[in-house]
Amino acid sequence: MNNNKAGTSFPYRVVLVFLFCAWLAGCASNKPQIKMRDETNFAALKTFYVQPPLNSVNPTLEQHMASTIITVLQGKGLTAAGEEDADIKVGFFPSSRVEEGGSSVSIGLGTGVFGRSGGISLGSIFSVPVGEQVTEYQNLQIEVVQNGEFIYSAAGSAELEASDSITVQQALTTLVETLLESFPANRAN
Repeated sequence: MNNNKAGTSFPYRVVLVFLFCAWLAGCASNKPQIKMRDETNFAALKTFYVQPPLNSVNPTLEQHMASTIITVLQGKGLTAAGEEDADIKVGFFPSSRVEEGGSSVSIGLGTGVFGRSGGISLGSIFSVPVGEQVTEYQNLQIEVVQNGEFIYSAAGSAELEASDSITVQQALTTLVETLLESFPANRAN
């Protein structure tokens, strides 16, 4: 009886480990995180001001991001204004991260004999290291504040194909558009 319980719990544990790993993989996705404060009357918002980032690293890219934010928000019916006159303030925080991971290619060699009632497989598998793989990501967080309260928050990342400034700029443009896509449009103007 004791052996039977151990035999049935092993597959159960394997399934639990598999489900846990799938859950972790889902949490690690690059899908944007977007939150809005439900109580906010977005239709009443008319003007905005884009603040410079607190973590200034590359003024050219930051100016490009600010211009992209302005273009997207103007496309949603809002008007750019000075800091004191704006209904909302938009802040953005760019950062980058690098993930390193080794990779290998597995090659299987073998023979097999298969019959009606089962099969036997003989062979070997060996791994050949491909080299070090480095993946670079550009992260961006956009915060919209009204009267000292966050009303819209969006964060996401883009995997970079290359680390040159043009590629980073294109990735950031797409990322800004994606992060502000859910911001409610104001068509009253």
